[in-house]
Amino acid sequence: MNARVCCSLIAVLLCLSVCLSTTDAKKHVRGKRNARLSPAKPGVCPDDKDMIGACVEKCFGDRECPDDQKCCSNGCGHQCMPPYTEKPGVCPKMNLKDCAQLCSQDGQCPGDQKCCSNKCGHRCVPPYKEKPGVCPKMNPKDCAQSCSLDDDCLNDQKCCSSGCGRQCMSPYKEKPGVCPVSFAGVKGRCAEELCVSDFDCPGNEKCCSSFCGGRMCTPAT
Repeated sequence: MNARVCCSLIAVLLCLSVCLSTTDAKKHVRGKRNARLSPAKPGVCPDDKDMIGACVEKCFGDRECPDDQKCCSNGCGHQCMPPYTEKPGVCPKMNLKDCAQLCSQDGQCPGDQKCCSNKCGHRCVPPYKEKPGVCPKMNPKDCAQSCSLDDDCLNDQKCCSSGCGRQCMSPYKEKPGVCPVSFAGVKGRCAEELCVSDFDCPGNEKCCSSFCGGRMCTPAT
């Protein structure tokens, strides 16, 4: 009798266990479906191409994530991440051998720093800043392409365009003084480019434009 009662109780407990498991599974599936069907938050998930995250489903939809975070792929599973944000500026050129993936998008970097590639990994670095100074006038027929940014050039040289190519040049520097009126607005040889900058001229002479478009060296006033 006791054995029969025990068997009956065990059978009842097993049935309850199966029912509860089935109910939990249904709730879990329903929760996943509702999360995936819920409206997505604004923004775009960062590219998971270079990510190697945990293969765990930590979220199923944006509504499960705090604030403006979205439920994004980490390369294997899903987790809450800030949406992709691109900050203004251009990444500098880097040739480091450090292959660490320290960021995946600009939004993960402090201040104005950007998430930049060093040809092996990604890290937060300040954006590229153009060197001070002005490019000199160049020969428009020079189509050599030896640089793309000021960072490609040594010291204070800038990457200057000729309208056809780009090459490193020392920035234009102006000598003190003022071009005389006779060259700036009245007299002068037309259509002759006898200089490009003040430093093409000897002593204290400056490279001055004539009224009709030429440029030549003349003493400053």
